[in-house]
Amino acid sequence: MRKRTMMATGAIVLLAGVWSLGGTPSPDVDPVVSGSIPKGAGAAGGLAFLVSNVETRADCQLTRGERMTHHSMRMTASAACEDVWLGLSHASTWTEAGDGTVIVANASGDAILTLAETDGLYEVIDPSGAIITLRMAE
Repeated sequence: MRKRTMMATGAIVLLAGVWSLGGTPSPDVDPVVSGSIPKGAGAAGGLAFLVSNVETRADCQLTRGERMTHHSMRMTASAACEDVWLGLSHASTWTEAGDGTVIVANASGDAILTLAETDGLYEVIDPSGAIITLRMAE
């Protein structure tokens, strides 16, 4: 009797499994909505900065683009940035270091400027002789 009960229970479980396969079809679109990607992400929606050399009174625009890694973003510089600081027109990455500083580097990864945020703008801390500021462009 016990064998028959177990066989009957197994058959019911098997039939229930087969029956559930023929249930409602899955939707064509994933029903989960995610808001994790901000509008305007990418190079077209980048954040523009006005870079000024206080000594030479030269300025240019740097644009911080899409995220490449957890700490790095693409960066593009206008040709006029060469007048602000030698090599700045070749800026290609903006890397946020763990100590609160930002490193603007070229495609080879060589640091051009190291910045620290103060009072709503960035000031160059390395090289130490540079008097350069970055602020958000309007």
